[in-house]
Amino acid sequence: MKKSLRIIASLAFTLLIAVVFSTAFALPFVPTAAVLVVASFVPVPNGVAFDTIVGLNKGIWRQDIIANLYKNNAFAQRAVSADSFVKEGAYVIIPKAGAPTEVKKNLAVFPQVAVQRNDSSIMYEIDTYYALPRVIPNIKKYELSYDLRQSVIGEDQQYLIDNMMQGLLFNWAPGAANIIETTGPATALDLIDTTATGTRLIMDKAQFKQIAKSFANSRLTPFRKTALLTANHYYQLFESFSDAEKTNFNSFVDEVNGIIGKYMDVEIMMRDTVLRGRKTAGVWGIVDTQADDFAATAGDSAVSLFWTENSVERAQGEIDVFDNPGQALYYGDVFSANARLGGRIRRTEGVFGVVEAIGA
Repeated sequence: MKKSLRIIASLAFTLLIAVVFSTAFALPFVPTAAVLVVASFVPVPNGVAFDTIVGLNKGIWRQDIIANLYKNNAFAQRAVSADSFVKEGAYVIIPKAGAPTEVKKNLAVFPQVAVQRNDSSIMYEIDTYYALPRVIPNIKKYELSYDLRQSVIGEDQQYLIDNMMQGLLFNWAPGAANIIETTGPATALDLIDTTATGTRLIMDKAQFKQIAKSFANSRLTPFRKTALLTANHYYQLFESFSDAEKTNFNSFVDEVNGIIGKYMDVEIMMRDTVLRGRKTAGVWGIVDTQADDFAATAGDSAVSLFWTENSVERAQGEIDVFDNPGQALYYGDVFSANARLGGRIRRTEGVFGVVEAIGA
């Protein structure tokens, strides 16, 4: 019975496809339907996945990346989306209206001079991230099982996504004027990595109060505010709370959306790394850790990021996968992928970084 129902459903779907093809390409319906029905009963060669024959394997892999892009990176969705302004999957063009006309009260002189509005546009390229080629042996087995396929390429996909998110955070990095130093006690623990030396001042609630006040003075209070803290900064902050503050902080935990607490109307999220700061000539700046010439130094410090939702922007571009099957030199198939993700700061007054000050 179930087999009969599947056959009926398959034939119905085939006839629907025939209607689409015959309409789109001005083909006679009956011959088109007959060809598709016959083709649907042609046996698939042993050991070959149907997805591979119709070319859906790339679509599945591409969908994997898209589906997991924000799965563990909810912070990236707390921004204005410019996806609808992406052109050719590679750059963003956003129309920008010019200044409104001047308004005067109780005019006495006529005619007035008509002024044309000067419109412009915002344009920037989207960063491209490349997952270098990976050999996947015995590809047919992995095409037939999602779980087995993910065990081969899932880790590569996640590493690609992690790098995309790190690049997005760098695009949101504030300038020197909006980088605030920590003011807590000095500690030799919790340095950004083994390259860093000396001591750093820990994060405490004083930085939150300073940033919350800046948001309020910038008329950004109505917008959702987020702090993306490093793991070390989160634990340092939590220890600076009173018992009552800890209880109130924990009452806002929302694990589904990645929120680990709330303080001073700022929702707090956590990531193992956020941004990297470096002091040059007495001025803090954010280091691009993905640059080809990047090298860690002993004076680097971890930076956590604060922003209001309307102050930053993200834009997702094309995501492509490439599959070269049956490569004799590799005894298997070669898989690679690239993806585009970009962003920018829309309002500088709504983005701050908190950097670990260097201890004495």
